[in-house]
This record gives sequence, C-alpha cells and structure tokens, in this order.
Amino acid sequence: MYGAIARQEWELANQLQTEHPNARGELLHWDLISDEHQPVARDPQQALRAKVTLELEEARRRIELVATMPELSRDLIREYRQVQLRAGGASVYLSDQAEVHARLQDLIGDARCEIFAAQPGGPRERDVLEMAIARDTAALDRGVQIRTIYRDTVRDHALTAEYARTMSARTTGRPARYATLVGDFERMIIVDREYAFISDHIVAGSPPHAAWLVKDPAVVAVLAQQFEASWQWAQPWTGELRTRGGVDTVSSVDGVRTDRQQRGIMRYLCAGESQAATARKLGFSKRKLEEEIAVLKARWGVRTLNELIFQYALSPDRMVDDGAPEGLPRPRRTAAA
Repeated sequence: MYGAIARQEWELANQLQTEHPNARGELLHWDLISDEHQPVARDPQQALRAKVTLELEEARRRIELVATMPELSRDLIREYRQVQLRAGGASVYLSDQAEVHARLQDLIGDARCEIFAAQPGGPRERDVLEMAIARDTAALDRGVQIRTIYRDTVRDHALTAEYARTMSARTTGRPARYATLVGDFERMIIVDREYAFISDHIVAGSPPHAAWLVKDPAVVAVLAQQFEASWQWAQPWTGELRTRGGVDTVSSVDGVRTDRQQRGIMRYLCAGESQAATARKLGFSKRKLEEEIAVLKARWGVRTLNELIFQYALSPDRMVDDGAPEGLPRPRRTAAA
C-alpha cells in the first residue's frame, strides 16, 4: 500500500485498500502518509523515528507502572484488612495449625517495619527452623527488624543455637536479634504493631497450636509494650551455646564474628578509650576507624557505639585469645578451666 501511494498508482492502492481495509488506517497511524483523498507518502525514516520515540515512552510508562505494583499491592492489602477489622471484629480464632501458619506467613510476608516474637516453647525442631530461615531472611532483606525472645534452655540446644548464629551474623540486609529469658512468659508474634498472634486461653479443649489473630489496635499496643518490657529483662543472645568453665563448648570459633583487628578495636573501646585514642594506638586514620566501627555496628544490628560495646561484651568474641597465631583464634580459658 505504501509503495503504491509513493508511486501514485491509485488503481493498485484502491485494490489493496479493498483487500486490506485496515492498511490505510495503519499508515495514517504511523504517519507514513498524509490524510487526503489521494495521500502523499512521507519520509519513512522520520516517521519511524517518531514512532520509536512514542513506543519507548509508552514502554517507560509501563515499566514504571509494573515497578509500583508490589507497593500498591501492600497498600491495597492493608486497606482491605482495615475494612475487615472494622467489619469483622477485633480478633479471629484459628484452631487449625495449617491455617495459623498460612495467616502468619501472609502477615510476615507483608511486614514493613518490625516483627516481635516471644517463643516460650524452648528449643526448635529442624523443620520449623528451616521454614523460619526462608521466611525471616526475606523479611530481613526488605529491611524489617526482627527480635525474638526464647526460653533460656535454647542456650543448651545446638540446632537452635546454629540457627541464631546464622541469622544474627548476616552481612546483607538486617541481622536478626535474639535474647533469652529464664522462666515462663506468654507466646506472641507481633507484626508492625498492627497484628498479633497469641495462644488460646478461651476455648475449652482447643488444640495445642490454636491461636487468636488479634487486630484491635489497643490490645496489640499493650502486647507490644509487654514484649518490650520482656526484651529489657532478657539476656542478649547471638547463638553461642552455654559455656562450661568459661569456654563455649560447641560453637567455639564458629560463634565468633570478628577478626583480630576488629577485636583490637573493641578492646580499646571497651576499656574506655576514645575513638581518637583508639585510632592512634592502632595506627589507623580517623576515617578508617569510623568505617570499621560502622561494619561492626551492622554486624550486630545496632545503631550506637554504646549498644555495640554492650553486645560485644556479651559475645564469645571477647573470649578469643589473640595471642594465638594469626588465623587461629581460640576461646580464652579461665583459671578454673
């Protein structure tokens, strides 16, 4: 059709128009011909350049739309759940374990800011931990803060300790944070201070894994405050197994997350030396020391220097004997050992 118009072969052009009714419209849409009874063929290079520009602009708009979809999905889900909250009551009883896990997975998958978990059940089974690693890793990679309180007995359980070491020593995204408490406390999981899962204490004869999904803002706020109070009393834990005679009997070097140079920095800071004095004694520039401290803060998931010193003082790293040959750190035994 374009060739016939360019050559002004109107009989052929009319024949092609009859056989292909959409052809003329396409040529007009691409701006390859003028809109006249006997159209004029236009320069195809110019027309196609203009078409390419339009198509690229449309593609850019579509890419931008697709990029907004995950956030849009989260916003829509949040709005829908708010409506469900107002329409369907403040709490939902979940008796089936599979349903509890499914609702929990959905909420954790949508978490934006923080997840609190109080787990008084003691050591975890391997299948539970493997499922938790995948779920929690995705949340941490999104920048979600995860804090978990376990019963003190997990400090004697190698599998749970390995899980805590893995998750708290992450170097990408956020690391998870753990603490332990002696004695009983209530089971709860709180997501973004908007939703909470708690054990059932109402339904007679309910199965062990029955739970309530609590949506009432006032109740969730109280539960979050209870968790924060327990967190303050709990002892920080990064997966080191309980020590025997001052030595971590199982995790040993595997529980250590610093190198010799970083431990040197921390020893000076724990001794009360200023950053300027620490840099001078180690032969560092101020900038080099600040970079190392930033790495250490990220490793423990803390923001301030005081928090870093506190976490280091409770870690197995403080027990490493750096008098050993380079590359062979070992826990320092106490005199009793």
